Amino acid sequence: MGFKNSEEVEKIYEEANLKGVRKIGSSPPSCENKCYGCVPCEAIQVPTTSRHSHVGVQYANYEPEGWKCKCGPSFYSP
Repeated sequence: MGFKNSEEVEKIYEEANLKGVRKIGSSPPSCENKCYGCVPCEAIQVPTTSRHSHVGVQYANYEPEGWKCKCGPSFYSP
């Protein structure tokens, strides 16, 4: 699932908190001041890469994701 921008993500989480909704998984990081002055700096989900991933057949559809901050074509650690 991709989000258009960090404001949209924040709005979704605020609405979920008001409704008392809890979701499984991580929440987006704050990307404020993480892109070295590049704007807009937005949180995006990216697939993780692991050299030690020996996933069994029963978990073949599991694709772990993590968060990065993105500005233009560049990615930064949150």
